[in-house]
Amino acid sequence: MLRALVDARRIVALAVAGAVGIWGLSAYPFIPDNAFLGLIDVRAPRVFALLRYGYATLWFSTPFLAASLMASLVAIVVYRRVPSAQFTALPPYPGPESRPAPTLVLGETHFEATPGRSPAPQWLTIPQRGLYTGIMVLGAVGTGKTSACMYPYVDQLLRWRSADPDRKIGGLVLEVKGDFCGQVRAMLQRAGREADYVEIGLDSGICYNPLHNDLDPYAVAYAIATLLNNLFGKSKEPFWQQAYTDLLKFVILLRRITDGYTTFSEVYRYVLEDGQIDRDIRRLKVELANPPTVVRIQKADHQAHCTQVPWRLWHVEDDDHVAHPYEADLEAFLAARHVAYVVQKAQGTAWTARRLQLEAVERWYVHGWSKLDARLRSSIVEGVVVFLSLFDDNPAVHRTFCPPRRAYTEEPAPGDPRPLESLTSLLERGQVLALNFPVGLNPGLARILGVMLKLDFQRAILQRIPQITAHPTRPWRDLLFVCDEYHAFATVGETDPTGDERTFALSRQARLMPIVATQSISSLRSALPGDESWRTLLQCFRTKIILATSDEFTARTAADLCGRRDRLKAHYSISESGRDAHISLLTGRPTAGKQSLSTSKSYAPHDEYIFPPRVFTQLQNAQAIALPYDGVNPLPPQFCYLKPHYLDVQRSYFEHLERGQI
Repeated sequence: MLRALVDARRIVALAVAGAVGIWGLSAYPFIPDNAFLGLIDVRAPRVFALLRYGYATLWFSTPFLAASLMASLVAIVVYRRVPSAQFTALPPYPGPESRPAPTLVLGETHFEATPGRSPAPQWLTIPQRGLYTGIMVLGAVGTGKTSACMYPYVDQLLRWRSADPDRKIGGLVLEVKGDFCGQVRAMLQRAGREADYVEIGLDSGICYNPLHNDLDPYAVAYAIATLLNNLFGKSKEPFWQQAYTDLLKFVILLRRITDGYTTFSEVYRYVLEDGQIDRDIRRLKVELANPPTVVRIQKADHQAHCTQVPWRLWHVEDDDHVAHPYEADLEAFLAARHVAYVVQKAQGTAWTARRLQLEAVERWYVHGWSKLDARLRSSIVEGVVVFLSLFDDNPAVHRTFCPPRRAYTEEPAPGDPRPLESLTSLLERGQVLALNFPVGLNPGLARILGVMLKLDFQRAILQRIPQITAHPTRPWRDLLFVCDEYHAFATVGETDPTGDERTFALSRQARLMPIVATQSISSLRSALPGDESWRTLLQCFRTKIILATSDEFTARTAADLCGRRDRLKAHYSISESGRDAHISLLTGRPTAGKQSLSTSKSYAPHDEYIFPPRVFTQLQNAQAIALPYDGVNPLPPQFCYLKPHYLDVQRSYFEHLERGQI
C-alpha cells in the first residue's frame, strides 16, 4: 500500500495542494479594501492583478512543493526496502485419472533461465506425442532422480485409465537396486491394478528362459560376448569377443536345430564337452538325409496352442498348414489339447533349411573349432564358462532361468515355478513385468539377465509396428519401458545387432514410452563400447532432465545440449595521450606538459552458454534443468522444480524448501 502511494506521489501532491489552496483562499481571502492595495489598484492595475493572482497561486504551489519534498523523502526510504512479491499458488494439479490422454507432469516451472520463485508458476507437461520420443534423467547420487523423477513419473502413467482394460498402460521395469520393483507393486495396488504385476525373481514363482525365443543366435551370442568383455575387462584385441560370439552362436544354433529348445545350462555343458557337439551332428546327419517324419497341423491351431511351447522347429508347408519334426512329446501335447494333426513325411523343401544349418555347424566344428590349438580352445572356453557356470552351480538360478522343457508342456508341480507367458500377450493385456534380481546378488548375472529380457521386450515392441500399420483404427494401448541405473543394461553400437538405439528410434511408431535414469553421461560412456557410441544412444531421448552432477564431462555436455545465445555486451576502453613529452629530471620517467584522457564505450555480440557448466554442479536437490520436447517442437531449456513422491504435489517447491522438507 505504501509503495503504491509513493509511486503515485505526484498525484498525491497535487491533491494535497488543491485541498490546502481551496481551504486557504476561503479562510484567508485576498483583502481588496486595504488602503495601500487600493492605491496600487488605482495607480497600477496590472501590478494589483499580479499581486492578487500571485497570492492565490502561492496557496497552491507552496503546499505542492512541500508535499513533493516530503513524498520524495519517503520514497528514498521506501525504495531501499526490497518489495515483498505476491506469489500465487500453483494451478490445480491435473490428476492422472482425469487426463484425456497419457501425459506427464515433470514438475513446476517458474523463470526459464533464472533461478527463483515466480509470481505465476506453471506445470511443465509433456504431452502424449512427446512421451513416445523418450525421457532420460541424469543426476548424481542423492539428487532425487529416483524419488523425484522415476517414482512420480511411473506412478502418473500407471494410474492413467487404470480401470480401462483396453487402455491401461503395461510395460517392463528393469533396475539393479532391488527396491524399485516394490515401489511399482505398491503403485499398482493404489491404482487397483495389483493383478497386473508380474515379477521375475528367484522366489517369485515364475521361471524365465532367456534363450527360449526366436531371436537370431548371432544376436544372442553377440550380446553375451559384449557383456562378458564389459564385465571382465575390455581388450584392445577383438579376437576374444569374436571367438566368444562364434562359439556361442554355433552351440545355440545346434541346440535349436536338434531339439528346438535349449537353456544356458545346456549350452554350458556343450561348451565344456565338445564331444556332445560331434554326437549331435552325426545323429542329425542321419535324420536329415531323407525327408523326416513331421506332425502337420493347421496354422490357426498353431497360433492358438503352440506359440509358447518348447518346440521351435515349425516350418510352413502350404498356405494353411505348418509342420514340425515328429516327437512323441509333441504328439501327446497336441492330443491332450484336442488339436487335429497328421503324422506324415515332410513335403516340399522346407525341412532342408535344418540340413543347411547343420552343414554350417559341421563346417565350423570340423574346419574351424577342431583345428584350433588345444590351449587356445581352453582359453576361449574358460572365457565363456566363467559366466555360463552361474546357471549350473546355483540351484535357485538354475530353477528360475533354466527351466526344463516339461515346464512349458505340463502343469507345474507344487513348489515349481510356472513359465513366463510370451511378452506379446502380457503387454497386450496391460500387465507390468518387472525383473527383481538385485545387482548385489551377482552383478554380472543381473546384467546379462536384464539385457536378455530387454531384448525379448524390444523384439515384442518391434513386432507391434506392422500390426499397428495394418490395423490403424484399432485402439492400441501404450507401453512403458522403465530402467533405473540404465547404464547397467544399455547396449549400443554400430556393429551390435541388438542396440537400444534401433528400438528407441522406432518407439514412436510402436507407441513405446521409454523412461530411463542414469548417474551421468560418463556412466554410459564407460559402459558402452567405442568412444562415441554414447552419443548415438543419447540422441534417442528427446526430453532430458538434468539434475545436479559432480561429473565435469556431464556438466560440459549438458551445457552444450542447452545451447548458446548471442547477447550484446558493453566494452570499455581508456586511452591517455600527451604533448611535449620529455623525461622528468626528478623522477626519470616520461611525462608531458599537456595530457588528455579519453574513454569509449562500444557494444558487440557475445556468444555465451544459456546455462554454463557450473550451473549443473550447483543445483540443489530436486532441482533440474529440463530440455523438454513436446513431440513436434523442442521447448526452450528451463529450470524445473521436481515433486518428490513423498511430498504434497500441490504445495510449491519453495514452500517445501522453507520447511526443510527437501
